[in-house]
Amino acid sequence: MSESPVHRVRAQDFYDFHKCPHRVYLNRLGDPKKRRPLSDFLNLIFERALLHEQDVLKDLPFDSPEGATIEEQFVSTLRLMTAGAERIFQGVLLGNGISGRPDLLERVAGRSHFGDFYYKPVDIKSGSGYLNEEKGTLREDYGLMLYHYGALLQNVQKFFPPEGEILNRKKQRVLYRLADFATPYAKLFPEILALVGGKATDEPVRCGDCGECQWWNHCESVLLAASDLSLLPKVGRDKRMALHAAGLRAIPDVINFDFDAVQIKGIGPATADLLKRSARALTTGKLEILSKPLLPDAPLKIYFDFEDDPTQELVYLCGMWVEPAIRGLNYHGLFAEDEAKEALLWADFQAFCAEIEAQDYVVFHYSGYEKVKLAQLERKHGLKEKAALENFRSRMVDLRKIVEDSVVLPERGYGLKKVAPYAGHKYTDEKAGGAQSMVWFHEYQQNPNDSRIIQTLQTYNQEDCQALKAICEWLKTLA
Repeated sequence: MSESPVHRVRAQDFYDFHKCPHRVYLNRLGDPKKRRPLSDFLNLIFERALLHEQDVLKDLPFDSPEGATIEEQFVSTLRLMTAGAERIFQGVLLGNGISGRPDLLERVAGRSHFGDFYYKPVDIKSGSGYLNEEKGTLREDYGLMLYHYGALLQNVQKFFPPEGEILNRKKQRVLYRLADFATPYAKLFPEILALVGGKATDEPVRCGDCGECQWWNHCESVLLAASDLSLLPKVGRDKRMALHAAGLRAIPDVINFDFDAVQIKGIGPATADLLKRSARALTTGKLEILSKPLLPDAPLKIYFDFEDDPTQELVYLCGMWVEPAIRGLNYHGLFAEDEAKEALLWADFQAFCAEIEAQDYVVFHYSGYEKVKLAQLERKHGLKEKAALENFRSRMVDLRKIVEDSVVLPERGYGLKKVAPYAGHKYTDEKAGGAQSMVWFHEYQQNPNDSRIIQTLQTYNQEDCQALKAICEWLKTLA
């Protein structure tokens, strides 16, 4: 155990690797001065996780290791395991170049170095524990973390536990068969070992998780200086790798590249054309019109937007900006502070759909998010107004698709907050966004008598709906 703890592979590294391999390197060997403080959103996530852990543990008896150093805590953990402790919280496991601190080690009947029992790893998570709960699909990053604990357990108990578990936000146990993760673990382990030891660094690549990462300011400066290809919309790690293999290193290289002469995996004619146009737009700072947008019209227009908290699996705001006004109101904001109220929100929304069922109307939304949430609410709370809801769904129009089909913007992506300024739309709060909305909602749950927080939430949701209207009006001006 003489190797530096900094260079030991930890379970967390497998989670981080799934987000971004470069993060694994930076967490160990990056300049701490370039690491920005945790955002309000990440602080909220960690606070939720801690509260959930405390809630779970209050129902479970456990022992904890003692000691001031990780080595002392490892020795103490071994003593507890040898003594047959039923459950060990935050036990420390060390091996050759690896370490781990599972939330729980639980005793299971069987055979091991310790006698007629062995230990299995259990991690407490504030999410569902699934990648897709409806399909029963497990998360690979969680599986790899549990497998890592299994490898450490094999070192000390001379038996590899066949199963690990995730204790999820509902205090349900999600079973992970560890053998299912042996192959990806064996593939990733040497890559992660090279990163934590500084023998490899990987490279920063822009992805959907960058905005909340503590290293993003550092990585963004590197990407901008290199005019990196991942700054182009829809160019992630795999596509950038394919472009690199063809000799393309920076955005200007794309503009005059002959894609017809070189076959690049995953880059067909349509994608090549989009890459060229996006590279040109980012280089010149000018948008390009592809075609005149075709927007459906109707006497009644509804601009529709949900806000939800996936950590609580809760839709807390259903917003609609309606023109002309219904019941004297343009903005209809249905609010729910908990699951019981979410059921009422869903009932009110269905009643609204029934109220307008006989009218000629169109519903504008942005991306597939709203349709996904409608399906989730239906599965969760049932259906009372089937015909009205199906009618509503049939009239939904995805504005994002129309934007992407109509214009090429000098932007890195086509999210609502990126597109709205081109339509002249501004938000009251500079921090406005989905993550910040979740922070405000949590503040409301902590202070339910503070009406100002509800007003802030509804103002943001209303402005999202109004952004949809502004984008519609802007698209009509494009020729």
